[in-house]
Amino acid sequence: MKKIYLLALAVCAFGLNTNAQVLIEDNFDFYNLGPMGDQAPWWTNWSGNTGTDEDIQVVDDESNSPDQSGFIGPGGAVPDALLLLGNQTAGQYTLQWYAFIPSGATGYWNIQEDEVPGVQWNADFFVDATGSGGTAGMIQHSQSGAEVPYPNDEWFLVRQDIDLDALTLSVWIDGTQLLDEETYPGTALGAIDFFSIDANNSMYIDDVLYNDGFLGGDDFSAAAFSVYPNPVQDVLNIQSAAVVDAIRVYDVLGKLVLQAQPDSISPSIDMSALTSGAYMVQVTIGNATKTVKVVK
Repeated sequence: MKKIYLLALAVCAFGLNTNAQVLIEDNFDFYNLGPMGDQAPWWTNWSGNTGTDEDIQVVDDESNSPDQSGFIGPGGAVPDALLLLGNQTAGQYTLQWYAFIPSGATGYWNIQEDEVPGVQWNADFFVDATGSGGTAGMIQHSQSGAEVPYPNDEWFLVRQDIDLDALTLSVWIDGTQLLDEETYPGTALGAIDFFSIDANNSMYIDDVLYNDGFLGGDDFSAAAFSVYPNPVQDVLNIQSAAVVDAIRVYDVLGKLVLQAQPDSISPSIDMSALTSGAYMVQVTIGNATKTVKVVK
């Protein structure tokens, strides 16, 4: 229960955008390793028999923000995880995550009309040349055939804007637009299905963000910053392409323990006075705010 409480605290206290409601923010860092099971209410699997190899697996061999991520591994039709999105029937939503695909591996996800598995696929995406379709080195939207390249062996951002009022879908892969207001074939937003499409499927997922309301351009750009070193001993460096307006450091109980307003690109913050432990570092760039876990 402690782990779920800390994750819920991170979602409430460290939202990414004050202009839109954060529905889910998940960096996998507060879960036990292994099958997701019932550690978070927004994760389940196709059969509903959670706590098995069908779940998304919590791992620590790769991560975009330390120390853990979710993994959909090889195994044919076995791994089949659902990210539940609330059966939305109106409004605008941004859903994004960071993905990591090792060289020689494949990946796949689709958008479900309903949280109940299999009601309708509204869009599906092949990563590389899978056993069911796709092109080597590309992410392909199977319905339209549109495709863009993605990098192997490094984390990249997947962003999807779903407009249920206009019934359109826009998708960016690592900042390159794959779909520009493509017709959304359904009328609702239920879930994302991360399915192990073939025996080469190896897809890591981290830093999931699901917003009620579109993220603006500033929010999209801000997601590109990184922090180092992590773990940190004294000074934490923030690498960014834009000016960082504010840095706030919270302990795991949500108490503000350090803050700065650097008003500069790629600033640093001195954490030497803090005791050893885990901290949430909140970085604000323009209208965007993003939080990462840092260990000291």
